[in-house]
Amino acid sequence: MLSFDLSKALPPRAYVYFSAFMPGLVLEISILLANPNLARQLALRTQESFGFGHYLTLFVGLFLAFVIGNTLMLLVALIQWGNGHVYNHSRLSWELLERHALLPVLTRLTHPRPASAPNTTPPPARTPPKWISALYVRTLTHVRRLASTEPTDAYLWWESLAKRLLHRRYGLREEDLPHASFMPLQTVLTVPTREEIRGSLLVNASHATGWAALIASKFAPALRANWYITSAFFLIAYGFLHDWYVANRMWNPDIGDTMRLRAILREFPRLEAAEPDKPSPGNHDDKEGEET
Repeated sequence: MLSFDLSKALPPRAYVYFSAFMPGLVLEISILLANPNLARQLALRTQESFGFGHYLTLFVGLFLAFVIGNTLMLLVALIQWGNGHVYNHSRLSWELLERHALLPVLTRLTHPRPASAPNTTPPPARTPPKWISALYVRTLTHVRRLASTEPTDAYLWWESLAKRLLHRRYGLREEDLPHASFMPLQTVLTVPTREEIRGSLLVNASHATGWAALIASKFAPALRANWYITSAFFLIAYGFLHDWYVANRMWNPDIGDTMRLRAILREFPRLEAAEPDKPSPGNHDDKEGEET
């Protein structure tokens, strides 16, 4: 039976270039369907000015779709970079707020006040609500973990695997390594994948498609319907939510150590499950002879 593997026929990163066509084609097709007069005028002007035929005009349209789509993908990358910095600053601000404002207030609410004078009786202790106690425990645990200098469990696993990888790939034994931190090796020993840094390529292309739909509505008034604009804003909102998720994986120290641990595990080959031993034909014939 004839089989064809598409992954071998296409370049390894062809899907990256194909994703740039998605926003550009949506913009051009939307304008073509909603405002055919504008599309016809642009096509006729191109053919009259440059003498292009139908096929060359189609090629120019595809090239413009790639250029427009790639520009919108760069816009999405810029938005993702900005969302990452906004997330990082908001995370640092929240940590300061927990340490200096939220934790002292929760401590006063969950602990009884001492008596003001030695011989006076303290006021009766009030049992705080359960949600306040749970919030106090969660905030105290988070503040203590941030103030601690001990490495996370994911980092300890990464350091152990890094020592084995250095010995296996570069022949460096543990006694040959300097007595220093392994932190500098986290950025050079293993490289995260594109999806770990940028997230899903399909979601990023969908985010760019939402902006392309809004741009198309400016050139085609028929596209300014509620369902079309709502779909565009849904793609954009989901793209912002996805960027926030990617920023959480990149800037959160606990999740960052887990990502590096996943990256270093990819450097080790997986062990395939051994197949069960099959009986040899000679043994099978002997058993049949004994039965007869």
